[in-house]
Amino acid sequence: MKTVFKFLVFVVLLNVIRYIVGGPIEALTIMDKMHRVVPEHPDCFDAMFDGGDYVVSFFYNFMMWLAAAWIFYVSWPSLKGTWLIRSLKIYGLVCLFFISLAAVYMNHYVHELKEFYLFSMADALIVFAIVAIANAYLFPLFFKREIGDRYKTS
Repeated sequence: MKTVFKFLVFVVLLNVIRYIVGGPIEALTIMDKMHRVVPEHPDCFDAMFDGGDYVVSFFYNFMMWLAAAWIFYVSWPSLKGTWLIRSLKIYGLVCLFFISLAAVYMNHYVHELKEFYLFSMADALIVFAIVAIANAYLFPLFFKREIGDRYKTS
C-alpha cells in the first residue's frame, strides 16, 4: 500500500510540474494560436469554463499522466539506456498515442477546427517532453527501494 500511495503522490507531482513548467512555455509558444478558434466556434468549444469544468479537466489530465507513469513503472526494467532515455521511450510512445487520437478526432471536424487539433498535437510534444524529463529525474528518487529490490532479484 505504501508504494501505491507513493505512486499517486508521484503522479500528482508530475501533474504539478506539467502545469508549472509547461504552462509558461505553452503561453509563450502556442496557447494564443491554439485557442484563437475557440470564440469563433462557441457551438464546438466551451469558452466559459467554471470551477467544475477545471476540476474535470485536471482529473482527466491526472488520469492521462497516471496511465503514462503506470506504463513507465511496469516497463522500466525491460528498457535499456539512462533514466532519461527510458523515460523518453515510454512518454514518447504515450505521446504518439495521444497525437494519433487527436488526429482521429481532427479528421471528423470542419477545416476551421483542425488548426486547434494541430496545435493540440504540438502542445503534446511540449508537455510530454517536460513530463518525461521530470519523470527521468524523479522516478529514481521516489522508487529507489523498488529499483534496488528489482536488481537484487534479477
